[in-house]
Amino acid sequence: MAVLEAQDIAQTFDGEMIIEHVNLTLNEGEIVCLVGSSGVGKSTLFHVLSGLERPDVGRVLLDGEEITGKPGRVSYMLQKDLLLPHRTILSNVCLPLWIRGEKKSQARAKALSLFEEFGLAGTEKKYPAQLSGGMRQRAALLRTYLFSDRVALLDEPFSALDAITKGQMHTWYMQVMDKYRLSTVFVSHDIDEALKLSNRIYVMTGKPGTITEEIVIDRKGMTREEYCLNSEFLLKKRHILDILS
Repeated sequence: MAVLEAQDIAQTFDGEMIIEHVNLTLNEGEIVCLVGSSGVGKSTLFHVLSGLERPDVGRVLLDGEEITGKPGRVSYMLQKDLLLPHRTILSNVCLPLWIRGEKKSQARAKALSLFEEFGLAGTEKKYPAQLSGGMRQRAALLRTYLFSDRVALLDEPFSALDAITKGQMHTWYMQVMDKYRLSTVFVSHDIDEALKLSNRIYVMTGKPGTITEEIVIDRKGMTREEYCLNSEFLLKKRHILDILS
């Protein structure tokens, strides 16, 4: 059974159909990427998957249970880290736990137990302005994980980072994924990134937007770094570019 499933989703805005006939599945421990041109409806789909919007047609399932239009069941991280500037990193990370009603002491203890694993040791009392972009994204990802350690929706989580920092974040994120088995759907405009990180890629095209193709990534025992230098990587990249063009 899929952890997260979207079934025949359609959504309008101001009378205009934005997405239609969208079907998507996410399996446990899997990374699925959504690629497509700007304006094709990726953010609209994420709003539906997260429960922030109820679709006109279709439904969303989490572990087989319908969660259509029910926010708070899966975590959703936007492109910007949205850390509160007047709160410490520890307070920022604890926010989803406090909102759920956990005691402050328990929330702090749970968050602190993960600070080293998420590469944030020593930042607990610092403020967002004191951290680099990469460190802020780590804090945002930890906050996302604490909101839901089951499924995460990440909207271009690494797009604001420079190439070197992005590569370092990719390596770190995969280590976290391998350890915690967090099932993830993420949006990316970077096809190289999508091919490097994903198990599967959904390509969205058209107006209204729909999923045109599902691409399975088979690295055949190669590491992600090795795969990026393989001819199969280039063939799939060219194929995706052809679809999008």
